[in-house]
Amino acid sequence: MKRANLCHITFTGIDARTDVRALHEIQREFPIAEFGVLVSNNWKENGNRFLDPKLIGCLRRRQNEKRLNLALHICGSAAHDAANGHWDKVDEQLTLFRLGLFQRIQLNIAGRKDNPVTVCPPCYPNQEVIIQQKSIDDMHVYLNSMRIHPNMFSVLLDASGGRGIDTPIRVLDHPGHKVGYAGGFTPDNAGDKLSYLLEQDTNDFWIDMETGVRTEGWFDLNKVVKVLQICKLVLDDHRKGGEK
Repeated sequence: MKRANLCHITFTGIDARTDVRALHEIQREFPIAEFGVLVSNNWKENGNRFLDPKLIGCLRRRQNEKRLNLALHICGSAAHDAANGHWDKVDEQLTLFRLGLFQRIQLNIAGRKDNPVTVCPPCYPNQEVIIQQKSIDDMHVYLNSMRIHPNMFSVLLDASGGRGIDTPIRVLDHPGHKVGYAGGFTPDNAGDKLSYLLEQDTNDFWIDMETGVRTEGWFDLNKVVKVLQICKLVLDDHRKGGEK
């Protein structure tokens, strides 16, 4: 059996209260951690988890700092613009890509019906792009309709849509591409969900959580660290099992 490989543990929704220095400390201890930045044209109306685009520059690497593992999660009309190839419009409105901060860009486009032109920003031809959909069936329909594939893309199954609803995991086998799983991950269940995924004969994968690592609406670094500690134990046990 092929052994599934965990590539990232993503914590989405860093906000105005998040201590960037603490993110660096967490990443030094847990290099597998990735931090998701939610953006939207209507970010002011969408709550604390959407970062003011003017604050994104604060995530730049400073002297002697390793670059943060960052993923840009584009939502709403901006995500639809990007999926239709209008990356210049997105950058004009949100001034994001020229910062060169993001290793991965996720388009939250679940439920869209029109066929995408391209999902690869022309200014970054090797940029990893993540396509988000709510179900395996929706994902297959969307991928089959794509007229131009980027050089590198991954897919995220997110039945919860950032609402924190614990949803059953259905494993997607999409050869050659990483697959992400989201939907109600919390410090209480992340270990069990990760253990299940590690036992599957599937692609390289990652897990993503948003609501489950917030407290009273704000990004909670204590919950982030707890998840990482639990997942490290699971990964260590899994590796020991594979060596027997």
